[in-house]
Amino acid sequence: MNRYLGGAIAGVIATGFMTLVISAGERFGLLRTPPPTQITTTITNKVGIDPEPPEPGFNAGTLAAHTGFGAVAGALYVVAKSILPSSRIAAGAVWGGVIWTFAYGGYLPALNLYPWPDDDRHSRTAVMIAAHMVYGITLTEVERWLADNT
Repeated sequence: MNRYLGGAIAGVIATGFMTLVISAGERFGLLRTPPPTQITTTITNKVGIDPEPPEPGFNAGTLAAHTGFGAVAGALYVVAKSILPSSRIAAGAVWGGVIWTFAYGGYLPALNLYPWPDDDRHSRTAVMIAAHMVYGITLTEVERWLADNT
């Protein structure tokens, strides 16, 4: 299997596990609207596609966008893994942290698509950091398994 395709497939699978963490955070009242839903709704509102406020939970459009981003981040991991720690768990945690920092501490608030971490609910920030750790660690494990077994 092409290593980039393997990374993308691992990214899709890791996004599924990440989504479970976000959904659990929602169920336990740590966040109301999952950030991927809020971000997708904000983008569609800005381009005039969806004038409705975001609903709690995930919808098909949000899941598609979130999964697509996860696939791209998985393929990029394959490029970056040579500079990450040799331990897959550490590499996954670092990669998840890089993605969270780049998105939630960088381009999303800079483009007014999501609040800066200091302006967001701390519980929602904590859920999203945990979700990105789960994404990164799952990604590294699945990517290695695919590389070894395909």
